[in-house]
Amino acid sequence: MKTSQQLVISNLEEKLKLFTHAVSGELIKEANYVIANTEIPTDTFNMLLAKSPTVRNENHMKQAINHFLVKKFPFSTWVDANNLSNDWLQLIKEHNLKEAERNIMMKLDHTLHTGQRISNHLNITQVSNKEGLLQYKEVFLSLFEGTPERNALEIYFHKFSQEKLASNARMFIGCIMEMPVATGLLIEDNDSYGIYDVMTKETFRGKGYGSEMFQFLLNQTIDKQKPVVLQASEDGKNIYKRFGFKEVGEMIVFE
Repeated sequence: MKTSQQLVISNLEEKLKLFTHAVSGELIKEANYVIANTEIPTDTFNMLLAKSPTVRNENHMKQAINHFLVKKFPFSTWVDANNLSNDWLQLIKEHNLKEAERNIMMKLDHTLHTGQRISNHLNITQVSNKEGLLQYKEVFLSLFEGTPERNALEIYFHKFSQEKLASNARMFIGCIMEMPVATGLLIEDNDSYGIYDVMTKETFRGKGYGSEMFQFLLNQTIDKQKPVVLQASEDGKNIYKRFGFKEVGEMIVFE
């Protein structure tokens, strides 16, 4: 049986697989790490994910990292704090990676008692066509305004194929008067649901739209006995605790 931390890592691995495939990128999958290479200069989607404290097939990994470096593609490295062994620390040091953020890993055991949406201000629909994807992109990119990452994400979404995205990834857009203001993503794997991309445009924050989208996502789970996992910032974790989520670990991100 997987630990709570392993559930978070496995669901993130599933997300990497799906969103790399959607732009015809390359996923390198080993027993103790996964590397997602979109061939686009985005550290949002180019990622090295540690799955255990041990680093095996190190040469294979270094080749993939060197590919990023030669092409000057940014990438992020995600390591569960419990997996941050000397092996990983050495690798991080060798490639001059710096800690960028820490996320709180959280888990809800099931969604059997999830309440209905408290408010219905948002018109929430699943992304199923090009128009919906453009709306999702609009909200997503608004968080990166004025950064090089925004330009890279523009390329990412231009290459993104809705047809290549498997049915276990469901993207949602929340609109006010036909204006897209919030997004949410629900990913199901064999062991859990994962919630990602709960984003609200800056000018619409503080109105409860993020919480409304989040509660909507919880209600979209089909297997109510399956746990739900996510990662939260230190500032945001208390929002999820109100929905019954518990802290299960810490993910450290290096760039």
